[in-house]
Amino acid sequence: GIFSEVTATFARKKLFGYKSMVSVPMLWTIAFLVTFTIGGMTGVLLAIPGADFLLHNSLFLVAHFHNTIIGGALFGYLAGFAYWFPKVFGFTLNERLGKWSFGMTRRMNQYDNPAWTPYLIAAFIGALFVFAGIILMLVQIYVSVRDRKRNLDLTGDPWNARTLEWATPSPPPFYNFAVVPKADELDAFHEAKKRGLPPPPKTYAPIHMPKNTGVPLILNIWILVLCFALVWHIWWMAAASFIAMIVTLIVRSYDEDVDYYVSSEEVARTEAANLAKLKEVRA
Repeated sequence: GIFSEVTATFARKKLFGYKSMVSVPMLWTIAFLVTFTIGGMTGVLLAIPGADFLLHNSLFLVAHFHNTIIGGALFGYLAGFAYWFPKVFGFTLNERLGKWSFGMTRRMNQYDNPAWTPYLIAAFIGALFVFAGIILMLVQIYVSVRDRKRNLDLTGDPWNARTLEWATPSPPPFYNFAVVPKADELDAFHEAKKRGLPPPPKTYAPIHMPKNTGVPLILNIWILVLCFALVWHIWWMAAASFIAMIVTLIVRSYDEDVDYYVSSEEVARTEAANLAKLKEVRA
């Protein structure tokens, strides 16, 4: 599916009739598409038993693996990190440093054959680029945090995005949406922005919220202990951690103090403050 989409894109297919914005998230997304597509095509070749037998434990397999993992995971993570950072923290990352850190080659495996020396030197140079890119990304985060007052996202929508999460302030209120958003057409938020966003409601209803709990963390600790005990055949530890998991679940099941309501007055005050900030920006 990804390869088909890339082919159509290079065939000059329009992106819903709009132009794409060359920003840091878009650069990482393009890197994901290209790198993951190459890794996917080499994976199709490795699905042939004869080719897999010949290429197993070779640099071809290493290159396939890293094109898939780096392109399919890391580049996607970095695109999402840059894209949703302003929604979580309320200010955008430094765009120039983000573009400087974009683009990382990946290492090659170690071989004792002297014939591989040029390739290993190239891999070392690539590793230096990887290191430089990571350092620049850390510098980008530091500079962005330092200059966050200049990069404040007061609109909640720094990318002029289409999806509903950008309809809330950045960072969003702890209750997320004050009212359930209505989506009765494709890209409802984008279309509403073109027509002019509707005025806020005159009254708000109380919002039902769950209380915070540490049970998931406690359960994960017991699962970690259980897996460790099973791997090393420590049966008493495995039994104890399994029983602890069951007890934790039972205790949680009988806990009735798990939710609360945000009053309509508090919701109205929060929304009024956010709306005042938005009007100040657009004035």
